[in-house]
Amino acid sequence: MFRRLRAARWRALALAGAVALVCAGCGTTNSPKPLGQPARGPILSLVTSLKVAGGAPRGLTQYFPAGPTRSVYATAFLGDLHGANRLVMTWSRQTATGLHVLFSQELPVTSDSAAYSSATIEGKGTLPVGTYQVSASVAGTTSAAYWTVYAPDGTKTADFAHTARPLRPGSSDELPQPAPKVPCVTVQSSTSMASLTDVRMIVTAYCPETSTSGPTRGIVLATMDRNAGQYLVGQMKLAPTGLLTGSFNLNVCDLPGGASEPGTPLYFASIIYYRGNSKNFSGTYVLPAAHLAPVVTIRSSVPANSRVQPGQKIVLHVTGAEPTAFGAEMALHSIYLSDSSGKIIKIRRFIAHSHRDNCGRALHKTISYTYVVPSGAHGPLKLTATAVGLTDHLGHTSISFQVG
Repeated sequence: MFRRLRAARWRALALAGAVALVCAGCGTTNSPKPLGQPARGPILSLVTSLKVAGGAPRGLTQYFPAGPTRSVYATAFLGDLHGANRLVMTWSRQTATGLHVLFSQELPVTSDSAAYSSATIEGKGTLPVGTYQVSASVAGTTSAAYWTVYAPDGTKTADFAHTARPLRPGSSDELPQPAPKVPCVTVQSSTSMASLTDVRMIVTAYCPETSTSGPTRGIVLATMDRNAGQYLVGQMKLAPTGLLTGSFNLNVCDLPGGASEPGTPLYFASIIYYRGNSKNFSGTYVLPAAHLAPVVTIRSSVPANSRVQPGQKIVLHVTGAEPTAFGAEMALHSIYLSDSSGKIIKIRRFIAHSHRDNCGRALHKTISYTYVVPSGAHGPLKLTATAVGLTDHLGHTSISFQVG
């Protein structure tokens, strides 16, 4: 059982938590079990963003609208590289036959730093609509992140067919991590969604430990319901450079008020014990909006393109599934089946019973229907299944038969 910090006792327990970190080895205090999984290894996190500024990625997202966006940035946060000093960032596009490598960039790096690479288009035009992957490789370890270019509301993919331009290598460099003039007064955070329920969180502060400062310790807490209290995510780690860092993978559905619905706020705080005092830094991460249509599949008791006869029964199982590799998603709204004339012959609507329904439980639905081939039918017979998630974001697939 994870220990929950009650909202009314927040400040007192936050200070007690920081003191507990100082006494972690003295055997007098039991620290609460952390909820987050520490990120370890040479690559702590890999995120995509709209830009890089001030030594950090800005506008973290995995969704990029085809019209306004001209460049995509990927930033790798690095841990102990064990002497390695070269990072390779590879950009690829997802195709029907797998990943197609577009280009790679190699850049010098050091331990406990960050570095970025970018993909851009030249001249006038738009980013090609589709799904992409960027990977980072260093010290024998590779980490990958998926991102997508989508057609904005009110447009269609076909609208960008003639303006799409190929992605080219953009700028890349190691990001400087300047030490502030006054230590331990600000905290930087980078939060992104790696999947439907998992958030990657990095929190850093420059709080160097010296012979006169005393011990430096830190913890990170989080919640999605301020009235329900906070959970301990994990302890921060002090690097020789003076950077106090907490890097965690966190399942949002395990938090108080946990949900993976787009627009839901995740509240987090870092409590740092420095020079004998406890400092409280807080922040908010809003789960990103969803932009992709559901994926629809049909299983049929009669193979597709088979010859069927009037009166014959065809048992269909239609499944709609929201994508789960791009962060938060809305629960499925409905699935319907239509015949060759476009007439809806079967529809089922789904009602979310709680905010936790979309923590993987309302994003994948299946309906079954027994279709009877009409008497007098002849020629091609086409049945179309549609799944509705977001408004104007419909997933379609069809199955065809030959009557007669």
